[in-house]
Amino acid sequence: MIDLSGNGLTTLEPLSSIKHLVKLNASNNKLTKMLDFAPPASLEWIDLSENQITCIENVHQNMYLRHLYLDRNQISKIENLDQNKHLCVLSLNSNKISKVENIDEMHLEELYLSDNNLTKITGLTQLPNLRTLDLSRNQITFLRGLENIESLRFLNLSLNKVSKILQLRYIELLNFLTELDLSFNPIQGRKMYAIQVLYHIPHLRMLDGCEI
Repeated sequence: MIDLSGNGLTTLEPLSSIKHLVKLNASNNKLTKMLDFAPPASLEWIDLSENQITCIENVHQNMYLRHLYLDRNQISKIENLDQNKHLCVLSLNSNKISKVENIDEMHLEELYLSDNNLTKITGLTQLPNLRTLDLSRNQITFLRGLENIESLRFLNLSLNKVSKILQLRYIELLNFLTELDLSFNPIQGRKMYAIQVLYHIPHLRMLDGCEI
């Protein structure tokens, strides 16, 4: 692993000579492009969080890439990941994404999209291995779009705008869902809120960070 985090780097070009790089941490720098060098195909883990990156690019040849962290950048669109079929963890917290797209038929197990500009849940119908989904700190009102994620275990929807108990119908048939966070949504103010949630999803083990 090469750790270059916490510097003032504006380029990663000198890394071109490293042919067998597996893990790269270049977080907290001043990079404006993801990988501005010829990254080796062996890369499995990349952390480019806390930079000034505006688009996802230059990872098409990294067929073994499994972990990609791009938190706290300026990315507005999920794109150019169609060749990364083995990607398991994708983290895009604190960016400018307004739509979930272009991740169909991937092997994602964890997807983090907290603190973006999402108002609707889209693009998640063909993720057969997704277990963890973080959509907290967005502007989501409706839960339609979650009903087909049959493998989902942990769902974070805190700090959104979900207000109606009826929206739970979109997740009540997710049999593996054991942890749900709806804290700081208007729905918490509903009468007998917790009991109503458990009526719809009796197999929950954690609700809003508390054990059932």
